[in-house]
Amino acid sequence: MLLVDEGKICGTILQLYNEFGIVVEPAGALTVAALEQLLPEEIKDKTIVLIVSGGNNDITRTEEIRERWMLYEGLKHYFLIRFPQRPGALKEFVSDVVGPTDDIVYFQFSSKTGRESGPAVVGIETAQADHRISIENKLRDKGFDFEYLQPNSLLFQQLIG
Repeated sequence: MLLVDEGKICGTILQLYNEFGIVVEPAGALTVAALEQLLPEEIKDKTIVLIVSGGNNDITRTEEIRERWMLYEGLKHYFLIRFPQRPGALKEFVSDVVGPTDDIVYFQFSSKTGRESGPAVVGIETAQADHRISIENKLRDKGFDFEYLQPNSLLFQQLIG
């Protein structure tokens, strides 16, 4: 028996559609995703049969599937950031923290009257998984108070998912 991460299955669904024009349901993509986890020497000289099916797939869920795959691959990150409530704070974040190949895809700010700072949930898509470290280092260097939202945390589920 093999365990396959949900994000890996989502990536396989997208890959099969984008590369081969095959629409599959999660259970149908599971076999391909599991096969990709095996080492070539484990399956060498063996007959392999994969059942690929697609009857239980809702095309309106494509964006959710993409989101789960990007989280799995480390290409999408969510942060809870305390922004100073002063002119130019957001511009500083965009100019000095977000990299040239990064994209802000989610931003929810809560302004509180009479406070020096306000929280924002920020979602950033990155070109490479290791860009998260760069973003966190820049946030620290610029003095932003922040928390990385782990995808499996209760806070993430409440704020994002």
